[in-house]
Amino acid sequence: MQGELASDPPPATKAQWAALWILLLGAFMGFLDIFIVNVANPSIQAQMHATFADIQLVPTGYTLAYGAGLVTGGRLGDIFGRRRIFLIGTVAFALTSAACAAAQNPGFLVGARVLQGLAAAVMLPQVLALVQVTFRRDKERTRAIGLYGAVIGIGVLAGQIVGGFLIEWDVAGLGWRAIFLVNVPLCVITFIGGLMLVKNHGERSAMKLDLGGVGLLGLGLFGLVHGLVIGADEGWTTTLAVEMVTGVVLLALFIVWERRVARIGGAPLLPPRLFKQRGFSMGLPTALFFYGVNGAFVFLLAFYLQHAMDFTPLASALEFTPMAILTSASSMLCGKLVARFGQWVASAAAVLMGVGLLAVWVAVETASADNQAMALMPGLLLYGFGGGIVATSLIGMALSGIAPEDAGAASGGILTAVQASEAAGVAGIGALFAAVAASGGAVHGFGVSSIVLTALSVLTAVLLHYLGKPAATQTS
Repeated sequence: MQGELASDPPPATKAQWAALWILLLGAFMGFLDIFIVNVANPSIQAQMHATFADIQLVPTGYTLAYGAGLVTGGRLGDIFGRRRIFLIGTVAFALTSAACAAAQNPGFLVGARVLQGLAAAVMLPQVLALVQVTFRRDKERTRAIGLYGAVIGIGVLAGQIVGGFLIEWDVAGLGWRAIFLVNVPLCVITFIGGLMLVKNHGERSAMKLDLGGVGLLGLGLFGLVHGLVIGADEGWTTTLAVEMVTGVVLLALFIVWERRVARIGGAPLLPPRLFKQRGFSMGLPTALFFYGVNGAFVFLLAFYLQHAMDFTPLASALEFTPMAILTSASSMLCGKLVARFGQWVASAAAVLMGVGLLAVWVAVETASADNQAMALMPGLLLYGFGGGIVATSLIGMALSGIAPEDAGAASGGILTAVQASEAAGVAGIGALFAAVAASGGAVHGFGVSSIVLTALSVLTAVLLHYLGKPAATQTS
């Protein structure tokens, strides 16, 4: 027994836990900036005299570059060192955020947002990869990854909240530019903390970057996500359909290419052996459904509040705030709940999300316009509590059993699924809402969309049940 205890990995130090919070701050910024622009778009459009098409490219440019670059960013960390690439990404994110704030015309702003998305794609995969190699005890690693999952959920909600407050307060007369400048001091803290606290773990791999895989995956994801985002915003056309089909074909070719690279002894961008891991292979579709539901609901609720209910950005931010607080609280409680009741807690939490969505639907259908803000709150709180638990559990289960040399690639793969699912969720549910609202009104459109999201939450619960089974078997 003593020999077994002596062979246990050493516990994480206080410095390593401090380093985790630095890494999580970097991850928070990346997810915050996906949604923070939504509430600022009207101000940007008015000040720059931009067209609707121009202004839609401000969030889309970031989303496309970020989604297309995540796997490559993760592999860069595997090759050149994750701490080094994380710090480079942090500096790039600060510079591109400042460039966004300094933009004087729509074209410059869109270009800066594309570069900002690429910087995020370099920075974010290193966080999960560093967590994988820093925390060597399973229990500590699970807790750290759980906190990361919580940061994703909170960051999505915080985008609406922080953006609303910054626009309302008009900090230093900066207007919408403050939503980009807020990143700069956060990047400074992250960079200094990274230099002082984040350590290398000998994680560099002697491999070459799979440039063929980079091209096929990047172009394939760009075609697919661009088609989804633009189609949802501007309507579906034959050109977009061809673009999406081309994207799917390129992604299929990417899979063939990766198998070939692995077969000849190379280093694939996304190693096929990852899909032999039950956690990763089941975690990808589970992440697609969960984050698709979450991204679609946050987008839909913000749109409904501001466009159908005439909420100001500040009022919309206040409506989101209690849900975000409860998401944070449930994220902190998740570990204790799982330890006491088992992995089924995550499945139950996804069902709770569905119950919350049904309560939101009832409130929208029955409450008067004057009372909807309060009537929505019980459903939003249930949804937020369940979502915090699912977000905290899911990524840890998906990355269980991943080898250290594949940590960056696996992290990039999971984050790509997150990003693609959010784009698909917004596009699909957005199109459903628009179609139903055109004939039955915004209230009916929101209600029908909520019911569909409820069904998808139940499907997520089923997938989480099967995803959690291997962990339950191993611990028994």
